Amino acid sequence: MKKIAIAALLASVTLFGADHVIDQKGKTFIPHEITVKVGDTLTFVNSDPFAHNAYTDDEANEFDIGMQAPGTKKTVPVKAAGKFDVECAIHPNMLLEVTAN
Repeated sequence: MKKIAIAALLASVTLFGADHVIDQKGKTFIPHEITVKVGDTLTFVNSDPFAHNAYTDDEANEFDIGMQAPGTKKTVPVKAAGKFDVECAIHPNMLLEVTAN
């Protein structure tokens, strides 16, 4: 019975991906590029004193977190493998390059 419980626990651990924190500070994404796995999440933290709006138009991973107030966090899932860019609708020079395996 113990072996079954341990196997079930290990299987459930692999179902959940890692969370990767992306800071938005100084009108930039930190880090500027990241490699993640399908099933991981990206958590956007707004450390600036003004709003941001992170989004991607990538068909397989499309998201738009909307207006993100200072001091808040928003999390999105990585749904598919590939490379995609994340931008800020408010600050066009902000760019995050994501590679998902």
